[in-house]
Amino acid sequence: MNLSWSAPSPGIEKKHLELFTKETEDLLHRRVTALLWLGIVFFPLFSILDFVMAREHFILFGQYRGFFSLLMAGFLLLHHKKLISSFLIAITFCTIGSFILVLMILKIGHGGHFYYVGPLLILVGYFAVLPLHFFQAVFSGIILLLIYTVPCYLDPFTFTQTSPENFKIFFNNTFFLFAFAVVGIVQCHEELKGRVREFNLKIKLKKLTGELSYYTHHLEEEVEKQLKEIEESELRYKKLYDNILDPVILLDHDGTILMANPHFYNFLKKRREDVAGKSFFNFVADEDVARVKQDLLAGLTSGLDIKDFQFKMLDNKQKKADIECNAKTIDKDGQFIGYQLVARDITRRNKMKSELVRSQEEINTSRTAAIFGLAKLVESRDHETGNHLERIREYTKIICEELAGYPEYANIISQDYTDDLYLSSILHDIGKVGIPDAILLKPGKLTPEEFNIMKFHSIIGGDALKDLESRIKGKTFLTIGREVAYYHHERWDGSGYPQGLKNSEIPLSATIVALADVYDALTSKRCYKPSMTHEEARKIIFAEKGKHFSPAVVEAFAVQEHVFKKTRMSILIQ
Repeated sequence: MNLSWSAPSPGIEKKHLELFTKETEDLLHRRVTALLWLGIVFFPLFSILDFVMAREHFILFGQYRGFFSLLMAGFLLLHHKKLISSFLIAITFCTIGSFILVLMILKIGHGGHFYYVGPLLILVGYFAVLPLHFFQAVFSGIILLLIYTVPCYLDPFTFTQTSPENFKIFFNNTFFLFAFAVVGIVQCHEELKGRVREFNLKIKLKKLTGELSYYTHHLEEEVEKQLKEIEESELRYKKLYDNILDPVILLDHDGTILMANPHFYNFLKKRREDVAGKSFFNFVADEDVARVKQDLLAGLTSGLDIKDFQFKMLDNKQKKADIECNAKTIDKDGQFIGYQLVARDITRRNKMKSELVRSQEEINTSRTAAIFGLAKLVESRDHETGNHLERIREYTKIICEELAGYPEYANIISQDYTDDLYLSSILHDIGKVGIPDAILLKPGKLTPEEFNIMKFHSIIGGDALKDLESRIKGKTFLTIGREVAYYHHERWDGSGYPQGLKNSEIPLSATIVALADVYDALTSKRCYKPSMTHEEARKIIFAEKGKHFSPAVVEAFAVQEHVFKKTRMSILIQ
C-alpha cells in the first residue's frame, strides 16, 4: 500500500494541481518535524506520571520512553534528509508511541486504564497537527484504534477478561477513541477544504495582481486619452447625460431647462428644440408645481442635495406620470453650472405597489371572514349566545388599547399585537366543537362529571390551533389564538383550568379575553339565567380583581367601562 498518496484536491484546476500538491507536501513535512520534536521532548517528560501512578514500573517505563525518544531522533534525521515519506514517518511515530503506551497499560493490569489518556492524546495531537486528506485520516484512525483495542482485548490478564465492570472500562475507552478518531477525520477533511479555498483565492489574487499591474502600467496613457476626450465641460456633461438611462435635466436658478439628455425628450415625447429654454414647471402637474418650487428648487438653492423626491409630470398628451427625483447643484471651479435632476418614471412601480396593497387587503379580508365563519360554526350550536363573537373581539380591543398605554406593556402591545388579538379572540371557544350537545346545550347546571368534560374544550381548541400553527412558518395570529384557546379559563390566583397557571404565568392575551368573556357571559341572557345589568357585572368583576382576573386588566376595564357599556348596547344581544 502506498502510504504517501497525493491529497485529492476537489475544486482545483488541473493546471494548478501540482503546485497545490507541492504546498501540501511541504506543509506536511514541516508539521511532521514538529510532531517528532513533541514526541522526543514530551514522551520522556511523562515519566513524572509513571513515578506517581506506577512507581513499581518506573525504571521499565523509563526505558520504554527513552527507547522511543532515541528512535524518534533517528526518524527525525531520516525525515530531515527526506529519505522516507513524511506520512510514513508520522504513522510510524504514532503507531510505536501508542503501542508502547498499550504495553504500559497491559503491564499495570487492572489499574492501567488511567494510561488510556496517552493513546487518546497521541490520536488528538496527530489529527490536530497533520494536514491529512480523507483516506490518510481514515487509514490512520483504523491503525491507531487497532493498536489499542486488539492487544487489550486479547491479553488474558487485562481488565477486559476479568469482570464485566472492567470490560465496561475497556468499552468506554474504545468508544471515546473511536469518537475522537471520527472527529479527527472530519477535522482533516474540513481543513483540506479550507486549504483548497485559500489556494484558489491565492491563485485569483495572483491573477488580479497581474491584471492590476498591466492597468497601472497603462494608466498614465489612459488618463491622457480621457483628458483629451473631456477637455470641454459641455462635452463632458453631454457625454454623461447621454449615457445615463434615466432622464437627466440641467436647470438654472429659475427652473429654466438649460440642457437634458435624450431620455428626457423621449419621456416627454417632444423634440429637443421644443423643450430647451422652457420652464421646467411647464411639464409638472399643476397640483405639484408649488411643492416642486418650494421643496425641490428652494432646497437646491439652500445647498441641499435632494433624494427620492416624488411628484407628477406631464407628457405631450398631458398624461401624468409618477416621478422620483434625485437632485444636486453642479459647480465647476467655483462657478455655478446648474441644478442637475435625475428623474425616474415610477408609475409602473407605484401601480404594482397599489395592486399589492389591494391584494393584501383582500387576503386579510378573506382571512378574517374565513376565521369568523369558522368561529360562527361553533357559536351556531348555541342559539342563545347572540352576537357573542362580535362583542368579545370589541371588548378585547378596548382593553388591549388601554393597556398599550401602560409602561409595563409598552414593549408587548404593538398595533400588530392588538390586530392579531382582535382577530384571534373569537377562536377562544373553538374547542367546543368537541363537546357533546347533551352537555354543551344542557339548560340546567352541569354535574361535576359534565363540567369536567366541558373543561376539555380549552385543550381541544388549543391543540387544534397548535397543530394548524405548526404548518405555517413564522409567528402568526394563530400563536395568540392558541394562547387564548388554551388559557382563557385560567384564574389569576391559580384556581383555573386546564393547567392551574397563576399571575404572570398566564399569557397576557388570555387574561384580556378572560375578562371580556366573563363580562359578556354576565350581561347576556342564557337558557339557565337572565342577563345582568352593566352595573351588576362590574361589581362582580371588581370583586374578582386579583382572584379571577389580572389586576391590570381590571384597571383597564374600570377606565374604559363606559365604552364597554356603549359597545354592549350598540351590538344588539339577540
